[in-house]
Amino acid sequence: MYFPYLRGRQNELLCLRELLDAGKLSSQVIPIIEPVKFSSTFFSTLTKFIEMKHKVIVIRNPKVGSFSKELNDMRKKTENESEENKKQKLKKTLEGYKSIWDDSGIQRAYLVNDNVISTILEKKFAAKDVVMINTEKGNYHYYEEYGDDLTGKYTVIPKGADFEDIIEDDIIILEDSYKKAKRNIDYIVSPDELFSRNHIVYKKRGFVGFSDFSMVGNEYEESGFAPLAIAIHIMYFGNREELRVHHFVSKSNESISDLARKFEEAMEKLINWEQFSIIPRTIGLNNLVDCYNNGKFPGLGVIKKYSLMHHLEMMGKYLEDK
Repeated sequence: MYFPYLRGRQNELLCLRELLDAGKLSSQVIPIIEPVKFSSTFFSTLTKFIEMKHKVIVIRNPKVGSFSKELNDMRKKTENESEENKKQKLKKTLEGYKSIWDDSGIQRAYLVNDNVISTILEKKFAAKDVVMINTEKGNYHYYEEYGDDLTGKYTVIPKGADFEDIIEDDIIILEDSYKKAKRNIDYIVSPDELFSRNHIVYKKRGFVGFSDFSMVGNEYEESGFAPLAIAIHIMYFGNREELRVHHFVSKSNESISDLARKFEEAMEKLINWEQFSIIPRTIGLNNLVDCYNNGKFPGLGVIKKYSLMHHLEMMGKYLEDK
């Protein structure tokens, strides 16, 4: 199974919701969401997973973003509201969010750290009921010391970590496979790169699943900036079924002006690419092509959303066929 690790930005959530609406998010694809914003989009996306009875994993102790702060701010705002009608509306909204948050269809997960280990050892919750996510290779010492007490429903560990042989429960291997360039224009140097072979080898190596950050990468940024170049990142399978990513970069990259023109240039490279005819025609890829054919610039966030939709749908179809 594939467990894409997403940071819960607006367009990543919309990507999941639109795939669910279209029936194109395979049951073989179970997203891990680290919420970064306390937003209606986040909760409406979880609601869609619950309605569709599609598994999703949500991290309860996010380490990036402002989710926890915004939740506490809303609680304080509700407590301090003096007008009764407004207070009741805020309370009802919070109660609705809590109902979604606590729904049995949402699988709880925790990023493993000292606080989580202490909470488990104090028996405030059992590791076997949650997904234990290790993003740090040094976390192996927890498992050396406490062993079975930390056995999770699934345990996510970084690829190549020292505690691969220590843990005996169901392991998901996590790798940041994306080579993120400092600037979009830098992708011109290496337009085609190997992304991963984990989907081919994970079962042979005894793992129940594999995880990555897709073409978004592990690095978290609060906001973007106007780029000199537009780069469209498209996943595809190579001759030996390895997953590769091709970067289609615009040509008029002297200034930040005219993003619509840059999008058109990048799309022309995609459509004229020799591999274009063999890439699976996913919703995400078709949406990009439709925007190009209609002379519409969808915006930088939507371009990334469509590329991510393409990757998730394509990977789900691959795993179903296998």
